[in-house]
Amino acid sequence: MQRRLLKGSLPVISFYLAEVAMTLTDAAFVGHLGNTELAAIGLSIGTLFPLIFGGMALVSTGCIFVSEAHARGDHAGTQAALDLSLWACLALSPALIAAALLLPAAFRLAGQDPAVVALCAQYLAIAGWSIPAMLGFSVYRAYVSALGTNRVIFVVSLGGVLLNAALNYGLVFGALGLPTLGLPGAAIGTALASWAMLFAIVRHCRHRLGYRFRWRSLSGLDRQTCRDLLRIGLPSFAVGLFESSLFGVVTLLAGYFGVAFMAATTIAIYVGDLFIILALGIGDLLTVQLAAKAARGDVRGGRRLAWSALLLISALTAPLAALCWWGPGWIAGIFIDTAKAEAAEVLRYAQILLGILAWFLLADAAQIILSRSLKGLRDTLAPMWIASIGYWLIGIGGGWMLATQGGLGGVGLWYGLAAGLSLAALALACRLGAWTPPQALSARR
Repeated sequence: MQRRLLKGSLPVISFYLAEVAMTLTDAAFVGHLGNTELAAIGLSIGTLFPLIFGGMALVSTGCIFVSEAHARGDHAGTQAALDLSLWACLALSPALIAAALLLPAAFRLAGQDPAVVALCAQYLAIAGWSIPAMLGFSVYRAYVSALGTNRVIFVVSLGGVLLNAALNYGLVFGALGLPTLGLPGAAIGTALASWAMLFAIVRHCRHRLGYRFRWRSLSGLDRQTCRDLLRIGLPSFAVGLFESSLFGVVTLLAGYFGVAFMAATTIAIYVGDLFIILALGIGDLLTVQLAAKAARGDVRGGRRLAWSALLLISALTAPLAALCWWGPGWIAGIFIDTAKAEAAEVLRYAQILLGILAWFLLADAAQIILSRSLKGLRDTLAPMWIASIGYWLIGIGGGWMLATQGGLGGVGLWYGLAAGLSLAALALACRLGAWTPPQALSARR
């Protein structure tokens, strides 16, 4: 069971890796333009990504209905569920684009450097228009996963990364016969690559799976299903926003404890992100598989699958957790030159944070798996409250108190995060053991 889970989730994991790779590509090329440009793209991506990630969580909620209909053999219901998801994408995109365009104004109010804000405005004015493509690709990605034909995700994601790298190189530096555009060139490259990925997966679904979006389907949408999408999707949007903005807030707060601690925090976050991607990929696959099992009335089998996935992600993250615990100095040495005198303080903090990360990784991966499992069983409201309390009240709030009033300094932030995520994982595990989906209750009656 665990081998099938890992094999099935690899294409989804490749999508998340592609998103990270495209972000790193933008930063890597723009970083050669200057520190101001690098700061601008870091600030822009760091604030834009939570909006996109939350939006993807909302619109991909329709994959639950797709998976349920597919499990029942209801082809028309499968098509209608995908239509609904795409309409949700079209409805949400203008709001997220507007939010992206308003971010520079928020940066000015926050007192950010005017030169950085001006560059952010240039980048977001273009990158914001990639949001509909990213949301649309997320919907189709969830659709092919629900149908069990998700190998195309890997091919399209890889193509998107390569295209993004080529366009960024050409448009940022004026290579490959393209104009020299600097920072806006990175935004154009990312936007074009995102739309190309959407076009490729739409073409696959049309020619291989026989799906074609119907504009006239708006009038035929089922009102109850629309309400269900909002009931499940809006809390899912909140959870996605909480998850994706958590590290950004931690990085911001880390700045109050000095540059060295902020640099060490960045190292710990980069290391953690690499393995959290595994949990995201497995979790997204679990969402559609548990929805299918619930539609067949096999809720107990769905829970067994979720527990099996929890064991799998624990086994996958355990080696890195052990490395963080036993070899933090070696990991930190990948990011900094430990021979330099100014690196000594960063190294000292990094060794402490990577030791905490060993505990943090297991808790974070577990709560991602459990949260996605509950989403597949149509339960997102309880996970939203658990996330808000675990991430923000205990994690951020408790961590800040430990840092400022507990005398632990910046390290207290990470102790708070580890405690908050651990308690969230425990609460989600209890919820999964007790929760029975509404359709299963109806079947009993």
